[in-house]
Amino acid sequence: MTTKLKKSKRFQPVKQIAEHKEAAAATQMQQSAQAQQASVQQLNQLQAYREDYVSQFKTKGQSGMSAMMLHEYQSFVQKLDRAIDEQMKHVSQAGQQLDGHKQAFKHSHSRRKVVDKLIHKSKKEESFAADKQEQKVADDRVIKGRPR
Repeated sequence: MTTKLKKSKRFQPVKQIAEHKEAAAATQMQQSAQAQQASVQQLNQLQAYREDYVSQFKTKGQSGMSAMMLHEYQSFVQKLDRAIDEQMKHVSQAGQQLDGHKQAFKHSHSRRKVVDKLIHKSKKEESFAADKQEQKVADDRVIKGRPR
C-alpha cells in the first residue's frame, strides 16, 4: 500500500525554493545598498577634496600667482569636476540598481508568504479532515456498539 503524501508536505520543496530565492534577493539588496553607500561616500570625498583645493588656492592666490599656476589650477579643478560628474552618474546607477534589487526582494518575499499561507491552509484542512475522520470512527463505534 502506498501512502499518499500530505499536501502540506508536498509544498515543503516549494517553500525551500521560495526561502532560498528570498534569501538570495535579500543578499543582493544588501550588497547593492553597500555599493550605493560606497559610491555616495566616494562622491562626498571628491566634493570635499575639491572644496579644500579651491579654498587653499584662494588663500595662495591672494598673495599673487603666475599665469601658469592659474592655468594648472583651472585644469585640475576641471578634472575634479569631471570626476565628480562621473561619480554622480555612478551614484545614480547604484541607486537604480538598489531600487531593482528592492523590488526583486519584495517580489520574492511576497511569493514566500503566499507559499507559507498555502501550507498553513493545507495543514488546517488536513487537521479538519483528520478530526472529521476521528469523529466518523467514533460514531461508527457507537453505532456498532448499540444493540438493535
